[in-house]
Amino acid sequence: MSPRANEKRDIRPATPAPAVQSLLALPSARFLPLSAGDRITGYGQTGDYILPAAVRGNLTVSAYDHYALLDPGQAYLLAEPGEYTVQAVSDGLCFLLQLQGELVPRLLAERLSKGNTLFHGGAAAVREAAMALAVWEEEQGEVPGETASSLAYSMLLKLQALPAALRVEAGSPLVEAAVAIIQEEFPFLEGVDELAERLEVSAAHLGRVFTKKIGISPGKYITRVRVEYAKLLLQDPDTTITYVAEASGFANANYFAKVFRRETGLSPSEYLAGTPRRPMRNIPHFGI
Repeated sequence: MSPRANEKRDIRPATPAPAVQSLLALPSARFLPLSAGDRITGYGQTGDYILPAAVRGNLTVSAYDHYALLDPGQAYLLAEPGEYTVQAVSDGLCFLLQLQGELVPRLLAERLSKGNTLFHGGAAAVREAAMALAVWEEEQGEVPGETASSLAYSMLLKLQALPAALRVEAGSPLVEAAVAIIQEEFPFLEGVDELAERLEVSAAHLGRVFTKKIGISPGKYITRVRVEYAKLLLQDPDTTITYVAEASGFANANYFAKVFRRETGLSPSEYLAGTPRRPMRNIPHFGI
């Protein structure tokens, strides 16, 4: 049975070999269903990177002289934060990862500001890594340290490559709610009708308001979010087009290829041929 993301969970992989640990380790991953007002406190020591992600609902993240408000779908990296607090602004779900190792600042150097950075859309990459850890733990027991490091590496590459966010300006609660649901749940949404039903409006009304505010229809927005996420997955040298199609929310690989070509002008295979994959050069193999 697949693990449920909305259940509280604390995963602590084994410690990897010293050579791997110095490069990249993922000592813990926590699934934290939160009610509005709930607070989680912790302490990040020297060499720690704390990565909270707002998978559902809004969060505040604070540490020393740093503060961030996370919208659904966003993640925030704190470097050596000392005492930190994550608080739920609304009911939701937080994934909280602890990272260590020299690869974190090396891979994210261009994104870090005083050791911290906000990733628009980063919650999807965090969720994918955390859920993979949970699946391993349920099926095979304790997660090997090298496996956790490999998943962390893949996640960091996705965070590093995140494009400019598809964002919405404030001013329309309906559109903001629609965007939040899309960014959180795009792999699972069946379409605009489901989205409108959840927002308790007609699909026609949602389409009019959304298009006026964003400039494209909600269906088109869903497609763009899926395609952008697919581009990130395609950078993994071990991925397959079938997996990318399923993970991004497309019905099958053929449909994915058709939509991908329409949106990018390239087939997924052509995109792969023209885009550098991200092999781990001069880095010990993190076997899964």
